[in-house]
Amino acid sequence: MNTNDDVVQRDLYDGEVIPPALAVKAMRDSGYKNTAYALAELIDNSIQADATLVEVFCVERRTLVSQRERKRIAEIGVLDNGSGMEGSTLRLALQFGNGTHLQDRSGIGRFGMGLPNASISQCRRVDIWTWRAGPANAIHTCLDIDDIESGNVRAVPPPRPQKVPDEWLNRAEDAGTSGTLVVWSNFEDHRLTWKSARPTLEHTEFLSGRMYRKFINEGQVEIRLVALDDESVVIDRRAKVNDPLYLMAPSSTPSPFNDQPMFQAWGEHMKFSIGHEGQTHDVWVRMSFARRETLPEDGTARGNKEYGKHAAKNIGVSIVRAGRELDLDDSWAIGYEPTERWWGAEVEFPPALDEVFGVTNNKQAATVLSHMAKFDWEAEAEPGESFMDFKRRLEGEGDPRYHLIDIVYYIEEQLGRIRKSLRDQTKGRGPGVKRHDDVSVEDTASTKWKERSAQGYKTEGDQQTYDEEAERKLYEDLTKNKHYDEDVAREICRAVATRQRRIIFVAAEADSQAFFNVDPRPGGIIEIVFNSRHPAYEKLIRALETDVTEASDSDLVSRIQNASDTLKLLLAAWARYEEEDLPSREKIRDIRHEWGKMAKGFIGQGS
Repeated sequence: MNTNDDVVQRDLYDGEVIPPALAVKAMRDSGYKNTAYALAELIDNSIQADATLVEVFCVERRTLVSQRERKRIAEIGVLDNGSGMEGSTLRLALQFGNGTHLQDRSGIGRFGMGLPNASISQCRRVDIWTWRAGPANAIHTCLDIDDIESGNVRAVPPPRPQKVPDEWLNRAEDAGTSGTLVVWSNFEDHRLTWKSARPTLEHTEFLSGRMYRKFINEGQVEIRLVALDDESVVIDRRAKVNDPLYLMAPSSTPSPFNDQPMFQAWGEHMKFSIGHEGQTHDVWVRMSFARRETLPEDGTARGNKEYGKHAAKNIGVSIVRAGRELDLDDSWAIGYEPTERWWGAEVEFPPALDEVFGVTNNKQAATVLSHMAKFDWEAEAEPGESFMDFKRRLEGEGDPRYHLIDIVYYIEEQLGRIRKSLRDQTKGRGPGVKRHDDVSVEDTASTKWKERSAQGYKTEGDQQTYDEEAERKLYEDLTKNKHYDEDVAREICRAVATRQRRIIFVAAEADSQAFFNVDPRPGGIIEIVFNSRHPAYEKLIRALETDVTEASDSDLVSRIQNASDTLKLLLAAWARYEEEDLPSREKIRDIRHEWGKMAKGFIGQGS
């Protein structure tokens, strides 16, 4: 037998494709990354309405939580001095998938999901006041999840005249002749990412400073962030520019880069033209990398500086639509590699290319571009298909990736070059490297080298003197051929003289297949040059010398294990070389035997 509740449910849902109560329940879980991203949707609306000031308020009140009194967010308000709305527009703004910018490809809005979707993802009630003739003449409406779920409300309530509450006017810096106030209330703890005002606003400040950096930098909008404990102001500040390319100043970057760019541009900005639906649209790619001034003079890791920690939160390619960042996509970065924080990249495109880039309706990602971060065309190519044939096939199939392939490969190519440049910056620097005039393995190698000479095993270099001319030539080789920083090269040259070294270990890119080369220099100096392009260098030498101050125990164990495995594979490669070169096998074995004897002398007791 049906109960009265069953009858009500049947009457409400029978025949409806999407019952409102169930639809709203699903939409509440629509996938905003956190509360800061949901608030960004409201800021979008304000900027779209030509607001020059957006004020974000978090109001805390004390409440009992598990029988203990704690501060909890009671209300969040976003107030702007934008153009305001008429009654019909306000009602549309609270309808899911509706709005006044559905066909507008000129601004940051469009999808008609932001205001209602973002609001109910965080709270159970949202109230809106909007006005065009002063806040005393505002109109008001709301959405209440309790009313929708009970079936009492099936349409957005018609807006009615209602002045903006005095407490919000008292908090506001500029309510304006026109504007809008959105207030969230009736929160559930599991929906708010942060339960109190301070962390909510701090994360909102960091995100909004990055997301709207172009608007803030150009003076188009200010974002004020206010935290209140009851009515006492705890925080009141403006969001500063947070540029992941670190080319804008002033910014939120810690000193000394708060008022000067921390990075420098990498080459010229690159323009790609994409034809879509009968029109051509420009896509801009901008890239940057850390200035040498970020390297501390005392040789400590720049990643441990406050500005380095700031950069660690901004890793990835910034995807920008109509001047507003959608996402900072870290899938372009190489795992947890500390140097990845020292480059920046930005792809900016117009809303007309939303379908090409795969923009989601909550404006948090460009899925097509993001999925191409590790794109390998050969893995998808048909047998015997060339790259150009593959592109033509994608074009013929209407695959949006066709438009983005050249952009993706350009980014990957430039990142490879930037990473090399960053490695060159830190050659001979950092906590993983001793001071060049400290005792090191180079001293041990030099001592063994001299002992061999004293035993009668003379070489041409043993007779040479390391004088000023030899030092000048070594410096020139290190800076011009090996691409060492000038200061580091000077330190190396000075250490060779003061510690009377004959052997130094350096790294440089080489076209050779050899893991290392032996490069005699004037003055009897021998450079053992590791080929930084050889995989053994990355997995063995660099893995063990890279800064470990920020590495976890598991990361360190992994590095050591990988280095051990790499060494064993090097020996396996030698063994295979011996086996395959049958005519020279005996000579190679003799070389291995003699090299082993010399290695024993270099590595054995007294080393």
